[in-house]
Amino acid sequence: MALTRRNLLKYSGAAGAGLLTAPAALAGFDEHFKAASGAAADATKVVTGCGICSPACGLQATVKDGVVQFIEGLPGDIHGEGHLCGKGTAGAGLLYDPDRLKYPMKRTNPSKGFDEDPGWVRISWEEALDTIALQMKNTIDQSGAESLLFVTLPGPDLFVRLMNALGVVNRVDHIDVCFQTDRIIQKYTTGGKTWCNDFENSNYILLFGWDIVAKAKLAYAHGIVKARSNGAKVVHFSPNYTATSRMSNEWINIKPGTDLAVALAMINVIVSEGIYNKEFVANYTNYSKYETEILAHFKEYTPEWAEQESGVAANDIRRIAREFAASGAGIAPAHKKTLCANYMNGTQLVHAISILNILAGTIDRPGGRYFARTDSVPGVDGVYPPPAYPAKKGRRVDGRDKLPLVQETDSGMFSTLADGLLNKFPGLIKFAFWNSYTILGFPNPKTMEEAMKKVDFMVVMDFIPTDTVSMADIVLPSAMYLELSDILTRDYIAKYPQSLARVAVSSPIFETKSIGWVAIELGKRLCPDYFKTPDGSWINPATLLDLKTQKAGLGANFAEFKAKGIVSKPADFVPRTKFATPADAEGKCQIYVPQFVARGAEPLPKWHPKRDLPTADYPYYYLTFIPAVHRRNTTENNAILNEIMPTNAAIMNPELASMLGIKQGQTVLLRSRVGQMELPAHVSQVIRPDAVMVAHGFGHTSRYLSKAGGKGARDGDMVPNASIDDFIAAGNYGGASCIMDAVCSVEPL
Repeated sequence: MALTRRNLLKYSGAAGAGLLTAPAALAGFDEHFKAASGAAADATKVVTGCGICSPACGLQATVKDGVVQFIEGLPGDIHGEGHLCGKGTAGAGLLYDPDRLKYPMKRTNPSKGFDEDPGWVRISWEEALDTIALQMKNTIDQSGAESLLFVTLPGPDLFVRLMNALGVVNRVDHIDVCFQTDRIIQKYTTGGKTWCNDFENSNYILLFGWDIVAKAKLAYAHGIVKARSNGAKVVHFSPNYTATSRMSNEWINIKPGTDLAVALAMINVIVSEGIYNKEFVANYTNYSKYETEILAHFKEYTPEWAEQESGVAANDIRRIAREFAASGAGIAPAHKKTLCANYMNGTQLVHAISILNILAGTIDRPGGRYFARTDSVPGVDGVYPPPAYPAKKGRRVDGRDKLPLVQETDSGMFSTLADGLLNKFPGLIKFAFWNSYTILGFPNPKTMEEAMKKVDFMVVMDFIPTDTVSMADIVLPSAMYLELSDILTRDYIAKYPQSLARVAVSSPIFETKSIGWVAIELGKRLCPDYFKTPDGSWINPATLLDLKTQKAGLGANFAEFKAKGIVSKPADFVPRTKFATPADAEGKCQIYVPQFVARGAEPLPKWHPKRDLPTADYPYYYLTFIPAVHRRNTTENNAILNEIMPTNAAIMNPELASMLGIKQGQTVLLRSRVGQMELPAHVSQVIRPDAVMVAHGFGHTSRYLSKAGGKGARDGDMVPNASIDDFIAAGNYGGASCIMDAVCSVEPL
């Protein structure tokens, strides 16, 4: 994307003209660029890191006259290997989105809802911060810290410090719809969540719903390509044919939500035939201690039983299990949403997958999952040790405390939050702070909209005016990754430490600020002792970054690290002989997990069906997916990515379409037990005849999103949320959020 100041002003002005109801706080970029002065500078390339998704691939931004001209991959970066996906390449479209939030604003219309005009009025940062601090203080004084709700990721560390200093009990994030279950299972089976998969040295790659190639995770896609080039066999179990399926030797069209049955049957074959990695299992696992229990437990899960549940032929299950075990370097990866949280039985599936990897003998071994070798970068508490934090006392509105293993993770539960707010603890939450999250990310977003209407005061910090922003009392404009500096450690491909300097390629546009800066400013007003340094001065983000750089051994200060761009510390890869499992595991990987018994969980994975199964009223499986060119609900307003994929459709097989009399492009009505939506039909062979699939991330209603607003439908409107009681009853002890666990009907309109 080549931009100049002239065509950028022209572009932003034209887009802004469409926002007839937009206040001055959402106007175009003219003011910002008119404020710039001086002669045009020569173009320079700035090394930094992408911020679209978690691998944060290295990039080079060509900058001229203060404007980003072009974005490309960074050679030498082991994550991106000199490449970027479409989302990363289009990053400047986020930076220069004419709809960006530019100034703090306050609401003047007391009525809340997606359809309400907030009546925004621009205010100063001082007024915004003073108002927020006063509301938080009054809430704590009158109702206790349990009445605060923070909807935010665990980081950054300065924001965590603020929450800890205030004794915040109710912090919720999307980890339960992403990788929370895998984090719990790996902690107890192998010693901790790892993002590292040594695909290029694998001989056999077994994918249960794992579809990261289709999500454009380059760190993994490169590994799959190398594995195929090296002769590895790739088997993909999926109810829809994807980019990952195309890169596989075998695509197995499996019934949705039954991957667990196939994984259990494979374990049955491997342990009953004794074809596991004898050396690894004998020396580094607890198999021998619990062999009787393990053999008895898996005996009933035969390939023939699994065929009845999954539709996958018993002979194929048996053959693939034997091939995997005999390969010498087999791996079954687990990552995020694609398998950990799709269904109510996701917890058991992830445990079964971990067992398959242990039996293959490739935990922290060539060709398997390995633990990242990274630089140790301290957080703010490691640089400036805080006073003792207050105890966190109060009720968990999401019910997380009812699941002991989830409670240990200190993340939250999207799926149960609405039920907690509306039914379990109505009126408990008085104040909510949303940071870079949108209600559209929740199952059944309408219930979250109703829940947030009942909260007295709501703050939203984001970089674009999402639907959630329309519900806020105070809006704070957030800086985005191209305006920020940080230290990025490589933890997806990390056989030796490598760190990358994220460098701001643009000064913050308008009055945007970082969430870390906001944390310090609120800390000054609410809990000042936690935001002072030993000499009595306030914590300074730039100084903090310098000290982190020093302590991580990356340079004398961040400027020195920035000049290097990348710091690599090559070293030989030495496999572990002790694993960081619980102390009573004696440093071994655990197949049978005795600690789960004490927490009311299953020590070995059992068969559980998915939550919602087809019925006469709702006869079809309802599937969702995240398109490769979009990141959940974040990028649909990006001009470049919106042009590539502006909306979603109801994808169905020609066989189903023919049976129902549906033509390509015809509007259809989808119904589930909680909602309905209308979408054009897209007829394609990529999906099973008994399923319908809809892309996630569309259906924004915000009147201030000039490109994404009003396009498509919210896929989440069809997905039931749940109560914590539902999770307990289903044996879902890992809190997998079942965000694809729905069924639907289809009719032409």
